[in-house]
Amino acid sequence: FRSPESQLWANQYNRDIRDVLRLQDEIARTVRDEIRVKLKPQEYARLAGSRPVDPEAQDDYFRALHVRNKRAVTTTHYSEQDLLEAISYFRQATEKDPKYGPAYAGMADAYIELGNPWSGSRPAKETLPLAKAAATRAAEVDPLLGEAHFVLAETIELDDWNWSEAERQYKLALELSPNYAPAHEQYGRFLQSLGRNDEAMKQVAYAAELNPMDLRIRAVVGLVTLASRQYDSAISHFKELNASYPGLGDFGLGWCYREKKMYPEAIAALEREVHRRRDPVPVANLASVYGLAGRKREAVKLIDELKERSREHYISDAVFVEAYIGLGEKDEAMARLERAFEEHDQWMVYIKSYPGWDALRSEPRFQDLVRRMNFPQ
Repeated sequence: FRSPESQLWANQYNRDIRDVLRLQDEIARTVRDEIRVKLKPQEYARLAGSRPVDPEAQDDYFRALHVRNKRAVTTTHYSEQDLLEAISYFRQATEKDPKYGPAYAGMADAYIELGNPWSGSRPAKETLPLAKAAATRAAEVDPLLGEAHFVLAETIELDDWNWSEAERQYKLALELSPNYAPAHEQYGRFLQSLGRNDEAMKQVAYAAELNPMDLRIRAVVGLVTLASRQYDSAISHFKELNASYPGLGDFGLGWCYREKKMYPEAIAALEREVHRRRDPVPVANLASVYGLAGRKREAVKLIDELKERSREHYISDAVFVEAYIGLGEKDEAMARLERAFEEHDQWMVYIKSYPGWDALRSEPRFQDLVRRMNFPQ
């Protein structure tokens, strides 16, 4: 008797360590021929175009991935220290092997995160040009690398606000790497920013299917549901996330309850989040709900805390917007949003879709910012 899982192929390969990627491709081609897998032309081209990689560069690359990816199974965000360490390793890899595309792509991704108002600590005006340079180099040295076009798409979306070119690059990334979960996740966020909610939900749901252990992707499913104004469904999602990973759904619950004007529930969720980690975003969101609930003194106290912290450590102006909306101070909220626009803050891409800024939508200055973002009609 021979089971269906019987061994189909076996062989031995002995190669120089510098040829590890070429060895991977050779094995892939052999397995493909055995099981008669049909590959797309660009997949054949990538298999045929492998080259030796400096083993020390590859070692640095894997060290960077370890630092960056350990976040995925423990929390939904990166730390500044982790990002800077990963960037250092990626840079070392590119210095040892200047044509190592994945290292440039990884560096670009880390720079993007470093300028993210949620987990980052640097102005987007500082980080996005560095990310774009690394992403462009990745696509130049390895044009068939899906991850290269993915990070290039992100920089074009976040810095240039060139929506058509960004979407072209996202689609190219997915054509080259159809099972790369982060590309599906971020393409979903891109579609959400344009108000294409049904398409966005399909992309992030598929990303979660591809990588169910990545907590950030699972959280993004809830955020896209929230941005689609499906608050009850989003609440159910974040509760399920909390059931598996206590506390990780609290920030999403706080946002959902706020939009449903369930302020006691929103305060409870965000107070738990702030107690767990006193980062600027949850503090600002708690301030917003305190203000909406009439607890203005507590809201002002949290805003003052953020102002004090911003004197020593960069905090995005976009973070303050909701806090001032909660106090009913629309002029100050708009002033902060206009500064975020000038800084090319990464959150500006969600100006059309994010419910937390709905209170400003009737403001002429807000409408002018949306127009200047050049969204497709």
